[in-house]
Amino acid sequence: MKKILIKNIVLFLFPVLIPVFLLGSFAIFITDKYMKESITTNNLNLLQQLDQQTSLVLNDMHLLHLDYNWNPEIILSLQNILDSEYLSLQQKRNLEYGEGTLRRKEIATPYIHSIYIYYKNEKNRVLTSTNGVISISSMHDTEWLKEFDPSSNQEELWMKTRSISEFSFETPEPVISIYKNIFKTNAKQAEGIIVLNIYQSYFEDLMNELNHYEDQNIFVLDKHQQKLYENKTSNRIDPSELDLENQDEHYSITLDGRRYIVHQLFSEEYELRYISVIEDRIIYYIPNQLTWFTILLVLLSLILGATTIYYLSQKNAKHVQKIISILNTTSQNGNWTKKLSFKDNEYQLIVERILKNYVNQSNLEKELKEKKYQLQAAELLALQNQINPHFLSNTLTIIYWRAMALTGQPNKVTKMVETLTDILHFSIRMKQHTVTLKEEIHHTQNYIEIIKIRSDHPFSIIWDIEEKLLDKQVLKFMLQPIIENSLSHGIDHQANQKLIIKIKIQAIKNHVHVTVLDNGKGIQRENLHQLRRAINTEALSSKHIGLANINKRLDLIFNSRYTLRILSKEGWGTSITIVHPLK
Repeated sequence: MKKILIKNIVLFLFPVLIPVFLLGSFAIFITDKYMKESITTNNLNLLQQLDQQTSLVLNDMHLLHLDYNWNPEIILSLQNILDSEYLSLQQKRNLEYGEGTLRRKEIATPYIHSIYIYYKNEKNRVLTSTNGVISISSMHDTEWLKEFDPSSNQEELWMKTRSISEFSFETPEPVISIYKNIFKTNAKQAEGIIVLNIYQSYFEDLMNELNHYEDQNIFVLDKHQQKLYENKTSNRIDPSELDLENQDEHYSITLDGRRYIVHQLFSEEYELRYISVIEDRIIYYIPNQLTWFTILLVLLSLILGATTIYYLSQKNAKHVQKIISILNTTSQNGNWTKKLSFKDNEYQLIVERILKNYVNQSNLEKELKEKKYQLQAAELLALQNQINPHFLSNTLTIIYWRAMALTGQPNKVTKMVETLTDILHFSIRMKQHTVTLKEEIHHTQNYIEIIKIRSDHPFSIIWDIEEKLLDKQVLKFMLQPIIENSLSHGIDHQANQKLIIKIKIQAIKNHVHVTVLDNGKGIQRENLHQLRRAINTEALSSKHIGLANINKRLDLIFNSRYTLRILSKEGWGTSITIVHPLK
């Protein structure tokens, strides 16, 4: 024990007796570096929060654009209202609903000043969130109409700062107007425009709340380096004075003999630049104070350290002695531990115990992993070998009855036999869990050929596939069960409507997106909830075995790095989307 005590005293005392100058210098260096990084991080976090709030505002424009650019019912209804001399009862109801929707959005969203929805119309009218449908000539604010260019094909939104008022006697309110052209689904040139007016004061208040330092300048520039909005500060700096060609995350600049630190964040999605400018004497005031505090702390540590060394060393020695005693009562002799060699016997025992537990645990983990892998492989093989017996039974029955009616010449029977043979060969030949998209499509087309022969209800398949994906690996037997579901549950036999199934396959950000969309009778909401729960259970439901099979195999192959999304509305149709990484 005396030996341990003396050794620990030396180990504790030696670092404490390091010259104050070296220790203080090191502490000052670390503190200064940390504070600079912290300040940079804080400023970038501020700009990121501002970017997130701006994106949230711009997202409202995207939601409006989805309704008034892509929703045929809303587009047709509003266009008829704007063009009509007199409104029918149904048009009045539609107008009240549309006006109410915009008005509620304006009231519920604190940063929205007003919203204009304009389609080209003979009456020169516009739908507004403040006054409903009015003539543009009766509006005091008509400057927005100059932004509408009927020959434009610009799809991106753009922003401009301006001041507007509803009446001539009112004080104009500074706003940021966000514009986006309307193309009415497939139009090549703009047929209208959406104007979203945002209070500049909202962003000013937001930046004042996020401001960390006194006299900090925060402003946002568009792609033309025009200032959209800024915070309120006594020391205003014009953006033109900065080095706007500099693309660095942060840099320093000297203005009027004062050195400023500039942090900037670029938003590539909306081509915006968020900039923070603050004088370095303000931003580094706290680091300078901490430098002096660190020096005093080092001196105090020398004094306190000298008085606590003996106490800590003695306490540490007692702990080591207790650990040795406990290990002596529980350790087991093992020849493998003789290979270990440490100068200190206490650490020898501690390390032996730790290594022994580690080896035992490692062996157990390896066994568990091997068993889990074998289980997954067996489960995956079982899942892939599941074939819908009803499909094979129905197909063979049709082959039988057609063979009875036809001659020995090539006919639909031989075509079905040939196609069915391809399907069975595909199932037997492809042993791996994934196949190329080209092979999966070929197998699916064979299945569709058989269904077209046996089906009494007309249907059509629309393919929309990126050719570059044909050689990429996708899940085997992925499309057939989904199409089979559309044919089995989507056809409304009472309605005289042709079933259309669209299959769209595309690559987005290193993932393959497979969407199967039909215009069938859809699924009731409660049944849809039950279906989603059923396919995510551990046991495979016989009622939904196709989708459950796909979901289970996706989970086993891609280990939760996938998405299976089912959307449906009764009377409208069903959409099933699968997303998994490209292999």
